[in-house]
Amino acid sequence: MKKEYFVISNSDGDTTIEHLTKVELIERLGNDEESNYWGAEGFVEDLSTNDTNYWGNSILVIKGEIVIPKPKTVVETYEVQ
Repeated sequence: MKKEYFVISNSDGDTTIEHLTKVELIERLGNDEESNYWGAEGFVEDLSTNDTNYWGNSILVIKGEIVIPKPKTVVETYEVQ
């Protein structure tokens, strides 16, 4: 199973979410400020502030997969005594 990563960032009030492989994520993070794709100064460690406008130049990295909820049919039955 390949690992999937999601990066949430905010730039000038616009929030973006990107779906990346591990290789892409590492390449974009880079080793120096010039190669840092997002220009991130840090990482969001918790969601105590879920408004991305207050994150500054920090990014949130989430490891996981996209899950699509599926409807579940529930049958109601009756009982007569």
